[in-house]
Amino acid sequence: MNENKLFETVGTISKKETLASIEYDTDKALVLETLKPYPGYHGTTIPDQLNPISLFLVTGKKYSGEKVIRATMAVKQKFESNFDATPGEITVFNTLTPCIRIKDLESYNEIENLIKHYRENGIDFLKDKKIDPFSSLIKIRKYFTLEKVEEGLYIDKDIREMTYFEVPKQLDWDVFERMTLGMKQNVDFNNFDAALGVFFPPNIVIDTVRIYHDNADIADIKYLRNKYLEEIGRLP
Repeated sequence: MNENKLFETVGTISKKETLASIEYDTDKALVLETLKPYPGYHGTTIPDQLNPISLFLVTGKKYSGEKVIRATMAVKQKFESNFDATPGEITVFNTLTPCIRIKDLESYNEIENLIKHYRENGIDFLKDKKIDPFSSLIKIRKYFTLEKVEEGLYIDKDIREMTYFEVPKQLDWDVFERMTLGMKQNVDFNNFDAALGVFFPPNIVIDTVRIYHDNADIADIKYLRNKYLEEIGRLP
């Protein structure tokens, strides 16, 4: 892969997952967790959820990305364990709600202390309550470091199971979801999880599809890209 060009950019990922409130101490803040991080993929390499995989700290109001990033940097200076945090939005009771997505936390027992640190740095949260599992559209903003395999095709440098390919137009989530479900019934390579991505390099917006699979080769991804492009070409 040495010949591949490094591509760094900010952007967003939109996906749908099943969320539910957690049964651990959260310092009275509403914290949701994903019950399955890649719902479209049915492999055997996703670990059992003994520790937090993906948490959503539901904030009391919408904070700017700068505010969340500055608060996160301050928290990391005092917090004993490593974690990853990005600002985002989730749908709760059909309402778009701001949140901070947390990954790579070592233990559920660290959540309460993490909440306290964020509060000390000016971030407030909705009050904790029991929420049964529900399907939520999730949108997170993050920094991407990608390897450009060829024009319009990228591999995530940090999470090698994720690849991205460009598509020629912005897709509505409901349209994309129907397209993906229909494709899975009619293509040979159908065990994958798909999400929508948008990259914002200077002076351009790039719409993409993100594919998750633990062992897909580039031929498989190109196959899916061609199928998606065929379906997109049929849209009005």
